[in-house]
Amino acid sequence: MHAFTGCDTISAFAGHGKMTALKQMKSDKAYQEAFTELGRSWEVSEELSEKLQEITCHMYLPSTHTTVVNKLRYQIFFARRGEPDSSQFPLCEDCLSMHTLRSNYQAAICGRCLEPSPIVPSPTDCGWTTDEDGNLVVEWMRGSPAPYAVLQLLSCKCVRSCKLPVCTCLSNDLKCTDMCRLQSCSNQATEEEPQAELTDSDVDKDDDGE
Repeated sequence: MHAFTGCDTISAFAGHGKMTALKQMKSDKAYQEAFTELGRSWEVSEELSEKLQEITCHMYLPSTHTTVVNKLRYQIFFARRGEPDSSQFPLCEDCLSMHTLRSNYQAAICGRCLEPSPIVPSPTDCGWTTDEDGNLVVEWMRGSPAPYAVLQLLSCKCVRSCKLPVCTCLSNDLKCTDMCRLQSCSNQATEEEPQAELTDSDVDKDDDGE
C-alpha cells in the first residue's frame, strides 16, 4: 500500500493521502489481498490491475459503484458540469496502468530486501524509460492523452511570447493553433501548401480559351 499510494520513488495521488486507502484496506478483505499480492511477482496480473483500479475509484469517490477509472472521470466531469478541479479526477486508465507497474516494481524490491542477491529486472519494462542521455525517467503513459482532433482544440493565452512553463501548448508538446491568442509566436505550425503544377492539357485549354 505504501508504494501504491506514493513513496520516494513513486508518485502520489493528488489530494488523496494514505489514510483513505488505509481505511479501505482495513474494511475490505479483497483490498488487503490486493495489496498483499502487489510486489509478489515482477509482473502485474490482469486481476490485480483491475482490483487496484477499483481501489483507486473508491479513493476518489468512496460511494461509487464504478470500478473503471475512465468511467469515473466522465461521471465526475458530468457531475461538476465540466468545471471540476484537476485533483478531483483519478488517473486515466493508461496512466494508472503505468503507475501500477512502478508500484509493483518498488514493492517487489522492498519485499526482497533480505535476499542476498535478488534477480531484479530492468525498470525500463516496469513504468520507466530512458531519455537521450540514458537517464531513467518516468513513463507516465504509453498512449495519446486525447484524440488528435481534441488536441487541436487546445489553445494558449500567451500575450507577448510562448515560453515554458506558461504556454499550455508547449507544456503539452503541441504546436500553437489559430485558436491561440498570440498568432505570431515561434511555436506556430508551418504548413507549406503544395503549388499546383500545370500540365500540357491545362496549357492547351488556356490557349483555346484566348
